[in-house]
Amino acid sequence: MAKGSLYIGLMSGTSLDGVDAVIIDGSATKLLSQTYLPYTHDLKEQLRTLSQTGQTSLENLATIDVQVAHVFADAVHALLESSNTRATQISVIGSHGQTVFHKGGKYSMQIGHGSIIAERTGIAVVNDFRMNDIAASGQGAPLTPAYHQHLLGNKDGVVINLGGIANLTQISKSVVTGFDTGPANTLLDNWIKKCKQLDYDRDGIWARSGFISDDLLSALLADSYFKKPSPKSTGPEYFNLEWLNSYLTGTETDADVQRTLVELTAMSISKHIPKNTNVYLCGGGVHNLFLAERLAYLNPHSEMMTTDDLGMPVDYVEAAAFAFFAQQTLKGKTSSLPLVTGAKGARILGAIYAAQ
Repeated sequence: MAKGSLYIGLMSGTSLDGVDAVIIDGSATKLLSQTYLPYTHDLKEQLRTLSQTGQTSLENLATIDVQVAHVFADAVHALLESSNTRATQISVIGSHGQTVFHKGGKYSMQIGHGSIIAERTGIAVVNDFRMNDIAASGQGAPLTPAYHQHLLGNKDGVVINLGGIANLTQISKSVVTGFDTGPANTLLDNWIKKCKQLDYDRDGIWARSGFISDDLLSALLADSYFKKPSPKSTGPEYFNLEWLNSYLTGTETDADVQRTLVELTAMSISKHIPKNTNVYLCGGGVHNLFLAERLAYLNPHSEMMTTDDLGMPVDYVEAAAFAFFAQQTLKGKTSSLPLVTGAKGARILGAIYAAQ
């Protein structure tokens, strides 16, 4: 492999689990190696508190920023070691960082400073991908539709990322549209954390044990976010336990709330899926088998697949996307899609931290 012909992508989503790290080739469609480095319990709880409440001191924010950057750098070292790859073979690292605040069209903050990652790895880093789009009056999210289009090639279809927040990409006759549909895992994870002290509902088993609260579901679906036209983006700053609690009456059982939240995710996504289309799921929510079942049930006229069928494992699509975006940035090429984000033009994304 020629020097500098490979690319690393780093991603940690709103589920706050840890860092996905991948190596892709120059085509940006072939995954060569991958690893996952979980956050420590303490760091995860700090991030959960920060993203859910937004309350912290500047010193604490700076401390967490540095901690996250070191975890990201550790993930790079683990990836290089496990794949027997030298740093000199990597052209650039695309690091999404950890989102701690996102308000589409206003500001988006991802921590995990690129300078620390570049210093510790000896590899150039591109990060802070969202603000260039926001500066151009865009939402700054979702960015992945551009990579979904690249991954599908000339094929039409719908790609749904089931992260903490769900986003949907539709590609039809080379026209790409996309937006955040609403919550996917963030409410499910936080509700089971509150009720059962578990990080997630394995396979959706707990949700499956409950019953839909029709009144609660109707109230949740009537929320103003679901009625907003695209472009639109959101995050756990909006869809959090405080938001959920504002709709609860106290008559619902805990399991019924979890069941209702699965239906909320499935229905808020399905209303945007056209009939007779190929749908590719990706993201951690794919492992919630009950959620995947509900999506298939609500879309009987579409074929439900995963990005594994496109050659990209469901857990690493977003990490690969930011490796691709970093590649584009080094080439001086744009990565944002104005039709998706609402920006006044396509933009070259990210800030470059040179290798020292």
